[in-house]
Amino acid sequence: VTKVFVGGLSADVDNAKFKEYFEAFGPIVECQVMVDKETNRSRGFGFITFESSDTVEKVMLRKDHSLCGKVVEVKKAFP
Repeated sequence: VTKVFVGGLSADVDNAKFKEYFEAFGPIVECQVMVDKETNRSRGFGFITFESSDTVEKVMLRKDHSLCGKVVEVKKAFP
């Protein structure tokens, strides 16, 4: 598994902040904060795809992820 779900994102988190935080764990293939198509506001969750499943394991080992002062939930994303 190379993809993770991140929930509980603050409305202040954009793709750049999202990517910046998770790049510290390893190379990223794709990252996306999900937004409402009509309002263009964050829906409070996103997905990160890493190059390696080893990076996902590093992310999962850490239990206290926080972006923009808000604790977020991280889970492996299964298709």
